Amino acid sequence: MILTFELSGEHETLPKSEVLACMRALGIEHRVAKSGEQCLMLDIKDDSVKISRILATRLAMTHRIISGIFECGISESDILKSARDAEIRVPSGETFGVRVKQIPRSYLSSTDLERRIGEVIFEHNPGSRVNLKDPDHSFRLLVTNRSCTFGEVLASVDRKQFWERKPHKKPFFYPGTILPEVSRAIVNLCEIRSNDLILDPFCGTGGILVEAGMIGARVIGIDVQESMLHGAEMNLRDYGSEYHVLCGDACNLPIADHSVDAVVTDPPYGRSAVVVAESVESLYMGALFEIYRVLKRGRYAVVISDFELSGAGDAGFAVTGRHAQRVHRSLTRYVVVLRK
Repeated sequence: MILTFELSGEHETLPKSEVLACMRALGIEHRVAKSGEQCLMLDIKDDSVKISRILATRLAMTHRIISGIFECGISESDILKSARDAEIRVPSGETFGVRVKQIPRSYLSSTDLERRIGEVIFEHNPGSRVNLKDPDHSFRLLVTNRSCTFGEVLASVDRKQFWERKPHKKPFFYPGTILPEVSRAIVNLCEIRSNDLILDPFCGTGGILVEAGMIGARVIGIDVQESMLHGAEMNLRDYGSEYHVLCGDACNLPIADHSVDAVVTDPPYGRSAVVVAESVESLYMGALFEIYRVLKRGRYAVVISDFELSGAGDAGFAVTGRHAQRVHRSLTRYVVVLRK
């Protein structure tokens, strides 16, 4: 079975890496069938409906997970021929809807394609009815600049939840906090499993820990500023996470060796950050050695930085992923995935 992931497009590389990390975390055997702009197709052997629903509760940078019914060229004639040749089934008495998403925008008319594909489906299933608002079966055509893929939507990611957890809507807010969808995505990059113990040694307001807790992790937050820890507690308590917060130095963690399953953190940066170190660079390096010490062998740490973190190897880590995001002309931030 081919599963197509309709990606959010808010970052060039993070959405695809997040999906693949979740597949590995859940132990789902898969093969990349095709990877394109805002679209990732995986060949899987397990129950696609069950897998899609589980993934939809974890992913942040995916819109929809779609079953693979057919793939074809990008001309209207190819699309309609493929729709006629495919087995698109809608049980008698049930409703369906068709939507078209063009990535990027092309010369095709989405409205016209939706109508004409709908007519083909109705011809094959005369007992069905069209319902575009709340159909029993929602079909989706993704049109890229190279090919089209069509299938039934198996699950949708509730992106509204991240809007509701934006930093300024939480009980405690501090400027510069990363968005919840980014926090969730980088937590997923660690391939965590339910009940894993996650550490953020620069926890700040606890945004990363909130997202980790919401997918079943136990969380520990450490920060050098007590005022931040009080705020993190407020936020974690508000979302019902199982947490512990400690006041401490990320370069001298009060954590036992090889005791945590993952580390995810966004250390302070810029002139406005409070840094108890000779420099931001020395803070990062001191923290990396401590992160390596407390992390279990074979597990992952994800660190956000405003430089490329080239010294991670000196701490013993293997760099398995690096994602760059330009914030503005003079600042690019990096999400670096490290394996012990």
